[in-house]
Parts: sequence; C-alpha cells; structure tokens
Amino acid sequence: MDAQTDAQQERQPEAQPVPQPDAQPDAQHAAKGNGRQAIENNEAARRVERLPGVHLKLKVGNQLFLRLLCVDQRYEGKVVGLEPYAYSIVQVRLPQDTLSRLSQDPGVVAQLNAGGTLFGFRCEVVNRVSVPAPLLFLSHPDTVERLVLRRSERVDVTLPGTIHGSFGDHEVMLLDLAPSGCSFAARSSFKSPLRQAQRGERVLLRFDVGCGQPLMAPLTLRRVEEQKGRITMGGQFVDVSEDNSRLLHDYLTRMRNLLGGD
Repeated sequence: MDAQTDAQQERQPEAQPVPQPDAQPDAQHAAKGNGRQAIENNEAARRVERLPGVHLKLKVGNQLFLRLLCVDQRYEGKVVGLEPYAYSIVQVRLPQDTLSRLSQDPGVVAQLNAGGTLFGFRCEVVNRVSVPAPLLFLSHPDTVERLVLRRSERVDVTLPGTIHGSFGDHEVMLLDLAPSGCSFAARSSFKSPLRQAQRGERVLLRFDVGCGQPLMAPLTLRRVEEQKGRITMGGQFVDVSEDNSRLLHDYLTRMRNLLGGD
C-alpha cells in the first residue's frame, strides 16, 4: 500500500470494536491458536461440523463479524463483492493503528449468521483499499465450521404481517418462527423507508396466527440484510405479554404436530 492510500484511510472515521451480538451464543469467541475452533460452543460442540470451504455460500449484503488476530478485536463488516471460492470484499472501517498491524498478521476469524446457521472460518486479508470506500479483500477459506442454532425450536412459516418502527409501517412476510424470535422479509426499493432499519432497533411485529387471532410482539432486530430488492431481518422477542406468549406457544405446537416435528 502506498503512502497516499494510508493517508486517505487515516481520514476515515475510526470504528469501535463490536460487542458480541446478543442473538449468538456467548462462547463464540475465536482464538489465535491454530488448534482452536472458529466456532466455540461447549454446550453444543457435537453439532459443530467441519466442512470444505465450498460449503460457505457468501452473498453480497451479508454481515460478517471479523476478529482481527493482529489486535484480537472484533469488528462488523458488510460483504459488498466477491469472486466465488476465490475472495470476498468486505466494507469495514478500522482504526489506523489496526491497519498498520495487518501487514504483520493478516489473519482473520470470521463469523456469519445465516438464518439460524452460524458459519465460522479462518482467512487472511490479502489486500485493502481506502478509495472509494474502506475495503478488505479476504481469501476464501479451505474449511468452514457450521453450527445449526435452535433448529428444533424453529418452524418454517409463510405468514403475512406488518412491522412498525422509526421507518413507519411496512408489510412483511414471516419466514420462520421460534419462541425466542423470528425472521421475515419484505420488498424494498432505493427509496424504501425500510432501508433505514438498523440492528439493535426495537420494532413492533403484528401477524395473524389463524382463526382471526392477531399476535403483537415487540422485538429487537439482530440481523438486517439487503439483496436484489429484498430485505431480510431477524429479531429477538422482548417483553412479550403472557397472553401473546401463550398464543405463540400454542401456534408453534400446532404447527410442529402438523409437520411432524419434535
């Protein structure tokens, strides 16, 4: 990297380390040791699978959590481009002192939460640029670790609903539902107010669980991804009333019985 590129990068606002997301297990910390897993989850270790790197299906718009081994700090980035099975391009703002250490240790442990499945993998920063945006080029991993989260609790659904937040009201389609949260999707355009939604924002979800029984539940957004005119969000229920909790439990039990689930 030349001096002009470093100077331009230095003028970018510095990022703060990203705290561990509440929606993911607390023990998912990457370690520097080569013998350690990219995903750590002692209670569910037997569910972690080690697979060839071709099983990692990154998409533009995915959010990645990156632990840079040179500083042992965690940052949040967004996939803005990729060459399948070769490299990915992640937009992430880093402090200048962190950037200066990347040349000594370009190692990265990355994590991707994709709709209830957590992927962890090790890679390296093979290049970086600051113009037109602060970008890291990451190598494609040889292997990837996969952990399925709450699969026994989740039920795939297709339910229309609405969400209300700082962006106003918007129609959505629920994709899956669990006692702890759900995911849903909606169409979006360049001017769609829904694009203003942010991780950590609290919204109100409304949907019908059948027989004219409406359910209203506040939730905190934990995942916001946009791709090809569609926004997909995942959220965690908070402060759900006793009546709505019972309504949700009864609906999930009924659906599992119909679908032959656990």
